[in-house]
Amino acid sequence: MEGDKLGGRGLSVNRALQFKESLDACSMIDLGFSGPRFTWTNRREIQDLIQERIDRFFVNSQLCLMYPEACVVHLTRCHSDHSPVLMELQPRVHENRRKLFKFQTCWLSNCTFPPIVNQAWRQSTGLAQAIESFTKEATRWNKEQFGNVFARKKNIMARLNGIQRALAVQPSVSLLNLENDLLRDLNIVLNQEEESGH
Repeated sequence: MEGDKLGGRGLSVNRALQFKESLDACSMIDLGFSGPRFTWTNRREIQDLIQERIDRFFVNSQLCLMYPEACVVHLTRCHSDHSPVLMELQPRVHENRRKLFKFQTCWLSNCTFPPIVNQAWRQSTGLAQAIESFTKEATRWNKEQFGNVFARKKNIMARLNGIQRALAVQPSVSLLNLENDLLRDLNIVLNQEEESGH
């Protein structure tokens, strides 16, 4: 548990040992994590900043045998002082396959969407051709309408993740300011996403 806190009062060694003894008695294993080190911050100025890893996944040996590839990911913290934490029992397989088409309900509230549907039905001779035409046009339309917002959101989230990793190693005023700027940018992008009906 050493290195699980940065700033503020030190951890109680006595309590940490008692906790470790309890885990050992129950044969529990900490799965560890990937992502930014700390899962909580008080979000204060640099002189009063406290960061801590307060979220953990403990499992027994049976779960380890059932899910040998289980892993824990500390996700990027955005609108809270806590980071979301994800436990994946089976890591996602990244294959080079075509992305599946996914209909977005929010498309229905965008006034430029109905002509896409009408055009697909008008130009097709049957259901299969209409579905193929609609899928192709809706994918193109979605990229034009929302693609830039998605790309900006993805970029901001990646930069935030990098900043939060750096803050866990060596906090600085410039990193805190950059994190706040990125959070403001993220809010702008999320508002644009919402206005677009997505």
